[in-house]
Amino acid sequence: MPTEKETPSSPAEVRVSPFTINLTVYYALQRPSSPNSALPAMLLALHGWGQNCKRFLRDFRPLESRNILVVAPQAPHQFYLDMATKKVGFSWLTVYERTQAILDVNQYLRRLLDHIAQDTPYDPARVFLLGFSQGSSMAYRFAVSGLLQPAGLISCCSDLPPDVAEVLHAHAPFPVLLAHGEEDGLIPREKLSEAGNTLRQAGFPCEEHLFPGGHEITPGLVATIGDWMNQQSARATP
Repeated sequence: MPTEKETPSSPAEVRVSPFTINLTVYYALQRPSSPNSALPAMLLALHGWGQNCKRFLRDFRPLESRNILVVAPQAPHQFYLDMATKKVGFSWLTVYERTQAILDVNQYLRRLLDHIAQDTPYDPARVFLLGFSQGSSMAYRFAVSGLLQPAGLISCCSDLPPDVAEVLHAHAPFPVLLAHGEEDGLIPREKLSEAGNTLRQAGFPCEEHLFPGGHEITPGLVATIGDWMNQQSARATP
């Protein structure tokens, strides 16, 4: 038995320290189907939780004919969606060390844009960001990172992250298209109007679009996205 002056030994505190390494990431790319004298616009499309870049890129096949270069980066964190089939999904981040994870992903996306420009030229003044579900949260964060000024942002089936809402006033506005499925069973459609109100109050031009469908990217939505991108490009042209 310990005396009054003695205390049972306690385990030493374990400290976890960061260590940065090179990490291989992946992306899928869709070039315009026909030659054009004008440089293509860029659509950087961020997939949702559990998806992969190859499958996600297929949703944007209709944009091939619109002189739009579509790039789908793959989220850096892989995991098994199903242990029995060993089906693999990808995620952008979790609550673990979220601030650092956001910084890492933002640097990844910036370097990816620079890498693609070396082999596949695009118009740097017409870089649009798109996010679906969890990917939308990362698209917002990249848009306000200061690493680029997007020509526009398309948020599909998502809400506006609170950490982004807090800093909107400090960034130059860019146009935003908020798209939401009428039958979305994961994200309440009220999040569409909430995000729109917050963005407009901060001075961001914002349009809201409800489309027939659920928590998904539909062919009709892709056509709307292509039209909206062309409209924004036309408005920006002197």
